Amino acid sequence: MTPEEGGRGADETARDRRAETTPPVAPERGNDSERSPANWGIALDLGMRLGISVILGLGAGLLVDGWLRTSPVFTLLGVVLGVAAAMYTIWDVAREAMRR
Repeated sequence: MTPEEGGRGADETARDRRAETTPPVAPERGNDSERSPANWGIALDLGMRLGISVILGLGAGLLVDGWLRTSPVFTLLGVVLGVAAAMYTIWDVAREAMRR
C-alpha cells in the first residue's frame, strides 16, 4: 500500500523504529550553581534575618506598650521598624552577594 492509500511509508516506519530504540533524554535542569548549598545558605540567612528582625521589633513594641500602658501604638511601630530593619539587612546581603 502507498501512503496515499492509507498505508505507512518507509519514512514513517524508520522513524517509529528509531523512537523505539532511542532512550529518552532527560530534560536540561540548568547548571549546578542554581542548586548549590551556598544558595540555600543565603536563603536560610535571609529568612532568619527577616524573622528575627520582625520578632525583635514586635517584642520591643509589646514591652514599651506594657510599660507605658498604651494601646497597640508601639507594637505596630515595632513591627514596622522590624520589617524595615529586615528589608535593610536583606538588601545589604543581596548587594554583598552581587559583588561576589
